[in-house]
Amino acid sequence: MNDPENRAVEILRELGARPAAPFFEEGPARFIRATLDQLGVDHEVDAYGNIIARYELDSDRAEPPVAFVAHMDHPGFEITEASSARVVARALGGVPVASLHKPTPVRVLADDGPPIAGRTAPLGADQRRENTDRLVSIIVEAEVSLTPPLPVVFDLPGFVLDGDTVRMLAADDLAGCASILAALERLIAQEARVNVYGVFTRAEEVGLVGARLLAEAGTLPKETLVVSLESSPVITGVAQGEGPVIRTGDAAYTFDAEAEHMLIAAREAIREREPDFRCQRQLLSGGTCEATAFAL
Repeated sequence: MNDPENRAVEILRELGARPAAPFFEEGPARFIRATLDQLGVDHEVDAYGNIIARYELDSDRAEPPVAFVAHMDHPGFEITEASSARVVARALGGVPVASLHKPTPVRVLADDGPPIAGRTAPLGADQRRENTDRLVSIIVEAEVSLTPPLPVVFDLPGFVLDGDTVRMLAADDLAGCASILAALERLIAQEARVNVYGVFTRAEEVGLVGARLLAEAGTLPKETLVVSLESSPVITGVAQGEGPVIRTGDAAYTFDAEAEHMLIAAREAIREREPDFRCQRQLLSGGTCEATAFAL
């Protein structure tokens, strides 16, 4: 088996080569499903496009199952109108405000060919109407015919490893997806006797859509301990390089004490083997994550 840390980075590199936007997660989803097939992990795609994988080697365990959840989308745009005269797109998720007002390089992801280079621009006077705050023009550099809806992503490197630092278009939340796949691969190699779900959700950036629908459907057993894996911004009290962060809650909700106790116990077990293992604990005060959807 490959070194686990290097293997996780390899998976992240592959995911980084497959950009996505909310509701347009086909690229990462295909790779995730193909990887699960190679691992022999049972999985299904629910009615909403979420991928639910399950690895269970000991069905008699008394402990509740653990589900690790990450989303496949990241902020981008959706082309809603396209003609020879103009292309209009709507911002999806937390795109930088500057990209709505200043020229910003982007790529249009067409179904039948390579990405198409372009840039954002403010709407022209003839395009403005009600509810245009999140709309932009897309200036396409090639003469191509575009059929909406189409996703548009920022023109940034998919993945670059710079020493110990990963720079990529969307660490949030492809890093979480890669972590789940790497963990499942390692569990299988070790024949670990556990009951674990890996859940890959859609459209998190526009309101936790996939996670909310999955939670409302009751797809996971009620007693499941859900761990939301996120690539969160650095905030006061958290430092890059000081290890993963156990989140006690987010801006909307306080999380579950039992689930946190499980993570604390895991941290201490790791430290028995690796005394220098670093880990942090902090509130996610600046946003809302998928854990809240399941908690509610």
